Amino acid sequence: MQQFFSSLITAKCFLWDFDGCFADTERLHFLAYRSAFAEFGHVIQESDYYSTFTHLGDGTRREIVIYGLKIAEEEVSRLKNQRYLELIRKGPVECFTETLPLVRLMRSRGAKVAIASNSSEEEIRTVLTTSGFPLNELDLIVGKNAELRKKPAPDIFLHALKLLALAPETAIVLEDSNRGLMAAAAAKCKALWMKTPNNEGLETSEPHLQAISHSELLAAMQNLSSV
Repeated sequence: MQQFFSSLITAKCFLWDFDGCFADTERLHFLAYRSAFAEFGHVIQESDYYSTFTHLGDGTRREIVIYGLKIAEEEVSRLKNQRYLELIRKGPVECFTETLPLVRLMRSRGAKVAIASNSSEEEIRTVLTTSGFPLNELDLIVGKNAELRKKPAPDIFLHALKLLALAPETAIVLEDSNRGLMAAAAAKCKALWMKTPNNEGLETSEPHLQAISHSELLAAMQNLSSV
């Protein structure tokens, strides 16, 4: 616990994962995947989605292999991305209630706050705009692109830190999935495992300072501000 609080105090940067961590979008991703697979006559189960597609990050491949589907993984991804954009453009999409207060507390301590996500920058900005989140509260948004490997590779975190001119050991990553924690460890960043109803009961062996809910983290940051 002491390392947790001392890390919050000394952090120069907070790198947020986006989906299921900054914004409550995971069910929309599930609906987009369900729609994409339905094009090929296959139904995916929501009860399995969060543990494979989100937590481990290779749900499409697993689904194809387990059920012997004659589908190209790339085609599923293309359709899913199209369906997801349609859903978030309709809105409304919400960030977690605690997200904005947390961001403001982090910045009040002089830390940089960035989003570093496997989602595209277009998707991230669309969600933030439709949710009404003030973009000027963020120092940087880094999404997936052709030059960066997706998590669990560390590329997205390392690229964000390079743009911010900060070293990995000065950053705290906020992640809700095993693959995200793997990326944080590979980038040599400290990490918080953000707990939500979607990852309740899931496990990780990846290093992290604390498994913590948004409300618990907000309370901890508020306590620091009163010291």
